[in-house]
Order: sequence, then structure tokens, then C-alpha cells
Amino acid sequence: MKKNNHFANPFATWSGHRLFHVVAGTLVGAMAVTQASAMLPVPEPAMGSTIAVQADNNSRSTVQAVNSKITAALISVDANGKELLVPVTANTRLQSGNILEYQGLFTNTNPDRVRKMTVTMSIPEQVEMLGDLAPDFPYGSADGNTFARMPLRANIDGKVQEVPLKYYKAVRWDIDGVGLNETVMVKYRARVK
Repeated sequence: MKKNNHFANPFATWSGHRLFHVVAGTLVGAMAVTQASAMLPVPEPAMGSTIAVQADNNSRSTVQAVNSKITAALISVDANGKELLVPVTANTRLQSGNILEYQGLFTNTNPDRVRKMTVTMSIPEQVEMLGDLAPDFPYGSADGNTFARMPLRANIDGKVQEVPLKYYKAVRWDIDGVGLNETVMVKYRARVK
């Protein structure tokens, strides 16, 4: 029986999929809720889309938008020991142990400032989160649904302990005051299993 090495051709099973899918949340007052799911393998280094969200401004409903782009880069080191971010493409050969950096860029394309934007990024099953999260003070989830301020804590063997990052399924940030045409970036690093 031939064993399939999905790292040798990481795009074979994902050829019909996009880098991520974005689920638009609801803009309540002036709050945007955005979710992005990164997938591995990543068929393109970056993909963008516009998220339409609803706002209720003084009893009239308007459609507003946030432009999103998710990128993945392979972390490598040059001859001088300087860290490099190499965009993941269809030609990138990923191996177990490779370190990736996922970045989400979210641009306010609304005619007004967004007072609060909540951005959630999932962590693909094929990787485990290592950290290097930005901005600081995110929320994490071990099940993808329930979020709490990081680090997560759980009762493990009768003791309350921090949940290792490798068990996280998603991470969320609350970003305040996103101006007109302003772009905010969120990021995390993960290791290929």
C-alpha cells in the first residue's frame, strides 16, 4: 500500500479551495465582527475579499465593508542569521517542523470610523500554534467556540494550569478605533505537525 505524503504535494487535496474563507459578522452600532480561517496547505500567498456587514444607524440599515487579506509565510534564516518571511506559494514544499507566520490584514472601507472591530482567526488542524501573537492581549479558544483572555487555564490532573498553545483552535482580537481606509494587522506563528 502506497503511503500518501501530503507534504510532497501539499496542494493535491486542496486544489479547489481558497486560502481562507471569511464569515461576515454583524456591525452593531459601529462594531465589525470578522472571522477568517486559514488553511494549510496554502494555495496562494495572499487572497483578499470584501466582507459586507450590516449596520443599524438611527433606524436605517446600511451595508458596510471591511477588506480582508490573509497571508502565510515560511520562516527561514539567511546566512547572517537574519530571519526571513518567505511567502508560501504553490511551489513551496512544506515539511513537518516548518514554522509559518499567518497574517491577517483588515482594511476599513466604510465611509466612517469603525469604533470596534473583532477579528477571529482559526488555526488549521495541520499546525500547532507557537505564539508570537500581535497585537498583545488576544483571546484564545481550545474548542473554536468559547473564548477567554490568553493564556487559557484549565484543570489538568487536579491542578489549574495553563493550556499549552498546541491545543488552541482559534485566536481573537478586539481592535478599537479603525479609521477610514486604515489597515490593521493581526498575526500568529504555528509549526507544521
